[in-house]
Amino acid sequence: MTRSEPVDQDRRSTAGPVVAAVVAALAHLVVGFYYLASGLMAPLWAIVLLLIVWAVLAWAGVRLAMRRSYLVLLIPVLAFGVWFAVMSVGGAVLGWTP
Repeated sequence: MTRSEPVDQDRRSTAGPVVAAVVAALAHLVVGFYYLASGLMAPLWAIVLLLIVWAVLAWAGVRLAMRRSYLVLLIPVLAFGVWFAVMSVGGAVLGWTP
C-alpha cells in the first residue's frame, strides 16, 4: 500500500497545471474570437498584425503549459489586454469605427 501513495501524490501534483493549461487554452480561444471579430472595426492590416500577436501568445502558452507553469493563465489576460488597447487606440487615434 505504501507503493501506491507516491503515485497518488504524483497524480495530484500534475492535475493542477493540466487544469490550468486547459482553462487558459479555452480562454485564449474565446479571446481569439474577439481578434477575428475585430474585422468589423479595424482595417485588414491591423487584423493580420493582431492575429500574429495572438498566435505568438498561443505559442508562448503552449511553452508554458509544457513546463507545467501556472503562468499560462496570464496568456489570455495579456491577449485580451493587447486587443483592448489596440482597438481603443485605433478607435480614438486612427478613427476606426464599426
